[in-house]
Amino acid sequence: MTHRLAYTAAVLALAAFSTCAPAQTVLQTDTLEQARADSGVLETEAPGRVGRVSLVQGKVDIGGAMGAESSSAMVNWPITSGNLITTAPGARLEVRIGSTSIRLDGDSSLEFTELDDDSLRLRLHFGSASVRVMNSEVAPEFELRTAQATVRLTQPGRLRVDADSTPDTSLVSVLDGEAQVDGAGASLTIRAGRAASVNDEDVRTLQARRDVFDDWSLTRDQTLVAEQSARHVGTEMTGYEDLDRYGSWSTSSDYGSLWTPQVATDWAPYRDGQWSYIAPWGWTWVDNAPWGYAPFHYGRWVQVHNRWAWAPGRIDRRPVWSPALVGWVGGSNWNVGFNHHNQAAHGWYPLSPYDRFVPGYRLSDERLRRVNDWRHATRRAQNRPGQPHGLTVVPRAQFGNRGPVVVPRAPRPNRAPQVVPRDQGSAPPPPMVARNNWNDERRDLLERRQSRDQLREQVRQQAILDTGNVTRDRFEPDLMARDRANGERLARDRAQQQERTVRQQDERERMRRDQDNRFQADRTRFQLERAERDRHQGDRMRERAERVQQQQQRQPFLNTSPAPSFARPESRPEPRPAAPPPMVAAPRPAPPPQMVAPPAPRPQQATPSFNPAQRAEQRGHTDARGVSHRER
Repeated sequence: MTHRLAYTAAVLALAAFSTCAPAQTVLQTDTLEQARADSGVLETEAPGRVGRVSLVQGKVDIGGAMGAESSSAMVNWPITSGNLITTAPGARLEVRIGSTSIRLDGDSSLEFTELDDDSLRLRLHFGSASVRVMNSEVAPEFELRTAQATVRLTQPGRLRVDADSTPDTSLVSVLDGEAQVDGAGASLTIRAGRAASVNDEDVRTLQARRDVFDDWSLTRDQTLVAEQSARHVGTEMTGYEDLDRYGSWSTSSDYGSLWTPQVATDWAPYRDGQWSYIAPWGWTWVDNAPWGYAPFHYGRWVQVHNRWAWAPGRIDRRPVWSPALVGWVGGSNWNVGFNHHNQAAHGWYPLSPYDRFVPGYRLSDERLRRVNDWRHATRRAQNRPGQPHGLTVVPRAQFGNRGPVVVPRAPRPNRAPQVVPRDQGSAPPPPMVARNNWNDERRDLLERRQSRDQLREQVRQQAILDTGNVTRDRFEPDLMARDRANGERLARDRAQQQERTVRQQDERERMRRDQDNRFQADRTRFQLERAERDRHQGDRMRERAERVQQQQQRQPFLNTSPAPSFARPESRPEPRPAAPPPMVAAPRPAPPPQMVAPPAPRPQQATPSFNPAQRAEQRGHTDARGVSHRER
């Protein structure tokens, strides 16, 4: 009887503890990754190839996975699977993945459906995209889909894809190389200089044409030529194309190739930028410098002659990307003075070739070895007496706020910390707002942990009963009840798990439908805006034609040229001009006598006989103009 009472008391205590445990555990600050590790939940390995936003012109939005909020794109932002990029009309964007260039024209939407070490798959929802693949190993991994066609590269080259420029039609133009186009039940091989127009019913081939967007893409390819950097780091290290313009290369016997940036003498790495929490890596560094991608995600930083230099290490065919190669110090047990108040602080410093990088995410041993393997390291790991080189410290609360941690605007210590933890710590925990569906996942993990703890407690109680020489027959009803309760609990847990799975599937389906509806609404809105612009343009052209026609109708009345008119103008009565005032002729002076020639004498006729009717006397004279007049 005593054993039965003890067992009943233990079960009641366990039930009370299980009721209070969720409220106490949710308030803990341990990370979700630790809870997953404790519960045995395995995560997939993070990809080792990540893209980069290398150029932004105009308004460009970039979003995470399906259903995530979008934000304005910025240079050096990492691009991975699930990112959706949308450009406004008149904007442009460039993404670099090693030696591969992907460019978007204005009014376009591109989704990176899969980007990892083995594949590069894109989906163009609408707009125009220009792609250039230089590496023959990357060409078989490339695939671009539209609503009507699937494009694959059979060899390195350059192509242009337009989706829905014409409704329900995709245009694939191969400017260099060769591509395979599948659509409308057909598969075609398109060579350089040709294009394929694909709709839901057929495929047509035509001559490829270039426009200003293609010329801009070609100019960018000619500008981003970095021969020296390609010799030191290879062409598959994302961000290598900007190093020649912003620094110089040298060689060291201790570190191999070194790149020195053109910065101020007091400059230090990982200070001019921001920390953003990006899944699945965690806290990721985004630098503000135009060249600040490759030196902060590959290689290590060293000090040579009191100047910082970047050591890329050995050339790798596919270098492994890291969110930030830094060592973390501090946490809740390390206080530093900020504004004359001691606060818990977090600090970080750039890792040297002799420091080991410890990732906060799942990474295979082979990739971790490639990250920490240094061929040119000639000295052993050095102890850091006192403060590490390039240490940056901010309050710990900065990593718990919503949004990124902008380091230049974060509070700085009053003075350099005198005591720094010698051991490398872990990265700060993720902010609560950065965890998608955190409460549901946390609740599921806590329920599984409680079930595990209850099972362990029951096994322990059973072991105590067995060691007390208690027969099975005495407590067989209790054991049967316990087994029945365990079976009911397992069935209930299985049913709850199935319900959660159904809810998650419904949620994903709902999010997919919302995204499709949003895309359809955006496409309809863009088509309406385009039709409205065309209508306004047609109205303006008609108004211009009417004005020209009116001017031509008024032109015969205003034309003063002597050209003949083919239409006889209507006769109109001309008004009679008013009688001019009488003009008084001025007396004309008489000419001098010598200027007037006397009239020639006429021959005298014979004097007629006297006629009484001609009794009038004839007289004559000459006027001032020399005209003779006769008077009778």
